[in-house]
Amino acid sequence: MSTGLFSGSSSRKRNGSAMATSDDQLQQMRDDIGRLATLIADRGAAASHDAKSRARDVREQAETDFQDLLANGEQMLSDLRRRYADTERELRRTVREHPVATVGVAAIIGLIAAAMLRR
Repeated sequence: MSTGLFSGSSSRKRNGSAMATSDDQLQQMRDDIGRLATLIADRGAAASHDAKSRARDVREQAETDFQDLLANGEQMLSDLRRRYADTERELRRTVREHPVATVGVAAIIGLIAAAMLRR
């Protein structure tokens, strides 16, 4: 008689201890696979949590840096406006004090510009 996979029930009875061992091994393998799947899921969840935490930290840092940059930009713009106003006042004062020299400088600048544009 054959004792293969498709053999009759009489051969199964004779090999009962071997079948029980195979069933135990299959159950052990199923348990191991279940624990492995749980372990992988836990590690995946932990990695996801870490990635989200890092992303949150980076976003908060970027927002803080952006706010600092914006504040610095506003301060620079304010300084530029103040300097422009100071320069304008100084230029007006100089024109009032030296009107002839101002006209002469303007004429020279015009001649230089005309000479450059001809070329």
